[in-house]
Amino acid sequence: MPMSKKYKTNHAKEHKKQQHCPCCNRYIKHNERYPDYVCSKCVLLATDKSGNSITFVNITESGQGYQGKYSADGKLYRGNNCYIKGVKCFVDEAYFGGIVIRPFKRSRKTIINELADELKPA
Repeated sequence: MPMSKKYKTNHAKEHKKQQHCPCCNRYIKHNERYPDYVCSKCVLLATDKSGNSITFVNITESGQGYQGKYSADGKLYRGNNCYIKGVKCFVDEAYFGGIVIRPFKRSRKTIINELADELKPA
């Protein structure tokens, strides 16, 4: 006689994996290869160290290679680092083409020092 109750299991299909943007904390589509990628809205906020806006584009139509350009004048940006909302990030070519921006990993000691600097009275 078959059971009429359906039992919950810990099967992977039942649990949707979630991840969030490291810059704005917005939920984004889960990506196994890039668990810490920056969302598309934050990518538009990328700047250099001086605060000048940067856009990153693919070099070929097939999505391979990338280069950065300053948004204001279109001049070439040499480098693969950028800042988004104060988070230092690096730009890389995605596995199947396209561009992915991810934050640099910070050690626990670095995070504690940054927080201590923020809490110091001015």
